[in-house]
Amino acid sequence: MSTKDEHEKGLSGLANLGNTCFINTCIQVLSHTHELNNFLDSEAYETNLDKTLVDSILIKEWNSLRKLMWSQNCIIEPSRFIQIVQGVAKRKNMEIFTGYAQNDVSEFLLFVIDCFHNSISRPVTMKIKGESKTGTDTLAVSVYNTIKKMYSTEYSEIWNMFYGMHVSEIVSMDNKTIISQNPEPFFNISLPISHQLNRQPTLFDCLDKYVSGEVLTGDNAWFNEKNGKKQDIIKRLRYWSFPTVLCFDFKRIDSLNKKRHTIIEFPLENLSLEKYVIGYNSKSFVYDLYGVCNHHGSALGGHYTAYNKGKDNTWYEFNDTRITIIQNVEQIVSSKAYCLFYRKKSNV
Repeated sequence: MSTKDEHEKGLSGLANLGNTCFINTCIQVLSHTHELNNFLDSEAYETNLDKTLVDSILIKEWNSLRKLMWSQNCIIEPSRFIQIVQGVAKRKNMEIFTGYAQNDVSEFLLFVIDCFHNSISRPVTMKIKGESKTGTDTLAVSVYNTIKKMYSTEYSEIWNMFYGMHVSEIVSMDNKTIISQNPEPFFNISLPISHQLNRQPTLFDCLDKYVSGEVLTGDNAWFNEKNGKKQDIIKRLRYWSFPTVLCFDFKRIDSLNKKRHTIIEFPLENLSLEKYVIGYNSKSFVYDLYGVCNHHGSALGGHYTAYNKGKDNTWYEFNDTRITIIQNVEQIVSSKAYCLFYRKKSNV
């Protein structure tokens, strides 16, 4: 697709059907997730779609909607997509998405991606080869066995695209001994906001706080199953790998149900996550921002909009039916930024 074509397409507005701005915002970001679009245009999607599952109804309707959104620039009323969302949610006992109440865009995204994954998941056999020569190799075997077990029942290209692997670690109080490591898949990373700083917090500050872990002592001490005793420990997270499409969200609602309007600095290009990776090829985890979900308002209610980056590097704001070019990219980093969407660079 040429720069001219990209500039002219993918700029369709979406009508708000009553508190559906969170759905519209999610739709716009997914529409600009080109990795997902490319998969839906592939033979693998058609071959592996399980049309007997209720989840498949949603991905099929999504495929029709995103093709319409990219066929010409127009205003679309996504009523059929929303009706199918409500129907599928009802069948899956996800009551929060069965009506027209305002909902959290990150929770909705997880619901949609889960449906997409289920609709094409199938068992595959994964083989692990090689010998463990280092501590990293030993952890690799544990990580790969976890993935192998999941793949044996539910592999999908969606999983590969949106999910990474983190490792939950139990560490001694002196931080010198790793007592246990438990690999697990993750979808998005929900970040606490660092606030005890004499400067504006950054995405790295929030991520550092997230992975620093918590000290478990006294009544909250960790139970060591090997010796049957409680033990004071540090529980923390490390990352084996990050996914191709990486999603962050900021915990802007505090324990008193107040929204925090803190501006958090985040890079638009070349986000390097090397220092957080304990797996192989740590230098390869470099990302560019391509989408932002913004929340305007308070914890009690508000409005969602999206920023998306086109292939010609032009940024656009999507506000239901209104689409405008962002002339100054500095406005992308704001107190309204709630969810960030990064794609892994392929040339690193």
